[in-house]
Amino acid sequence: MTSIKTLPLLDGAKLIVLDEEVDAVYARDLIAGWLEMWREREPEQTFDILLFSDPKYMFDGPGPFATSNIKIHDYYTIDINEPDVNSTREQDFHNLEHVLQNINIKSIVIVDCLSSLILSIGLSKTLWFLKRLSEQVPQLICIYRNDFIQDKISCIDTLGTTYVKIQRFLGTKTDNNNMNYVVDFVHRKVGGGILRQQEIVNQNYTSNKIQSEKIEKNEKSDMGYKNQKQKIESSFKIEINENEMKQRNELVLPYMINATSTSKIHYQPESIDDFDEEDPDDDLCI
Repeated sequence: MTSIKTLPLLDGAKLIVLDEEVDAVYARDLIAGWLEMWREREPEQTFDILLFSDPKYMFDGPGPFATSNIKIHDYYTIDINEPDVNSTREQDFHNLEHVLQNINIKSIVIVDCLSSLILSIGLSKTLWFLKRLSEQVPQLICIYRNDFIQDKISCIDTLGTTYVKIQRFLGTKTDNNNMNYVVDFVHRKVGGGILRQQEIVNQNYTSNKIQSEKIEKNEKSDMGYKNQKQKIESSFKIEINENEMKQRNELVLPYMINATSTSKIHYQPESIDDFDEEDPDDDLCI
């Protein structure tokens, strides 16, 4: 059964875009949950994290990102005491070739985040970079934030093979040790077809374990709404009941009376009529 917990394991999930709403910044937490899932299933899997929005020290210390199989590349931090190093780093960052060369081609790559990258190098070059990077590595996961970006990617949901919209949970929290949010994901299958699903995520703050519950749509309510809408659109009655149907069938119209008798047409010729059997149309001047 497909769920948000195992979404990256789906066949064809080559480029995953995590689209955060402004009031639902849970993309890193979701990735942390996926890291726990990978450690259980594929402990040898390596990861490269490209930081464009926050300094590396935010990932220091114990946590899901502090493991030997995760390499963090800091393209955000600027050290004012090392101008030469900063100049080289900025040059490497803007041509992006150096970034591509320092990626392990067997690693799953996480871009944090697309919004910062777009602000730095522009939308066109960012899309070029994603294309090159996705062709180079087995899987690419990108965080896309809406809180500060102005040059937004139109139709962001079609950018990758898998799109996840992260939204705020409007229900009541049942446990203060867990975070709750809603995800809508769309996955394009390799053989054709699209998988769509909406889930409520319940994730533990400490262990990052993900539990989710699928949100089922009430098809009967939808059908009732459609039927009601159709009735409202009609300004007059177009349906008849059983009694009205019986009355209609029993109704006898005037032209139906004595319908079995034959009718004849009686015509009295006038003096101007011409009944020339040899040329009956000579009065038409043809």
